[in-house]
Amino acid sequence: MDAAVPMTCAALAWLAAWLLLPSGASGGPRLRVRARVVAHSLRRAVSSLASTSLCRSLLANESFRSAVDELTPHVLAAGVSLSTEELAAVLVAASCATCMLAGAFSQSVFVAIAAVPLVAAGFPLRAAQRERMQKRELAGQMPGVLRTLATAMGSGQTLMQAIDYVSLHEGGAASEAFGRASLRLRCGMPAEAVLGSLADELDVPGAGLMVTALSISQRTGCPLRDLFQRSALLVEQQGEFQRMLSVKTAQVRLSVRIVCVLPIAMVVLLSLISPDFRKGLATVPGVACLLAGASMDCVALMLIRAILRGVM
Repeated sequence: MDAAVPMTCAALAWLAAWLLLPSGASGGPRLRVRARVVAHSLRRAVSSLASTSLCRSLLANESFRSAVDELTPHVLAAGVSLSTEELAAVLVAASCATCMLAGAFSQSVFVAIAAVPLVAAGFPLRAAQRERMQKRELAGQMPGVLRTLATAMGSGQTLMQAIDYVSLHEGGAASEAFGRASLRLRCGMPAEAVLGSLADELDVPGAGLMVTALSISQRTGCPLRDLFQRSALLVEQQGEFQRMLSVKTAQVRLSVRIVCVLPIAMVVLLSLISPDFRKGLATVPGVACLLAGASMDCVALMLIRAILRGVM
């Protein structure tokens, strides 16, 4: 393990020299040819990894698939065309490289093995964070959606026309959800089923009341314009209360993050700078102490989240 870092640096230096220092007068064409050779070799390696059962099983995991979907627009913006399986292979290779580099720079096999569950835990954490951000964005769009529905229903539009109107005049996740609902109505799905699926997709404060009002309006023909406007006002007030609560509890949440991250940061830092600490982690008592500390940290985090969930 002591020779892993020098060997890795030497291999990267050789690859950079092979690419950037071509021999002969035709340096430019030779450089492009070598770059294509490297790109083709990497593409073949990614395709081989993408065809394995590991990538297929990981894509069945919702959090990993969410990470691949989040990576897709960035790869397309860079001008690289990769399939979903190939993106999954790239993500797997990057995760493995991260664990190997952690072990190489700390010169400890234990650190490389311990980094595997940490990297794996990052995918569901990122998926949960992304879901919270989407819900927060959708909750902020609900007052505008309700006012747009009030305008559409008040002008005598049908349920399909009102849903089309919202999908055209709103943006973000709300527009996509109403666009899918409009397509379902055009395909002949019952209005009750379409509204039920719309409520499941939105899943934010005010969505249940909106779907119930739309269902009543569709059955009775009453536009319920005042109800939609009043609902928009109530949703706005609820959003203001939640923002005030977030401001009041910001210091406590920051303290929770610091307390949770500080032990991990200390273990990583000591593993990098202290050989004696790495030797202690390699022993059975050291592993037991580390696991006990991580378990207590996880229990404390779950208790704090349960308390905050009850307050929020």
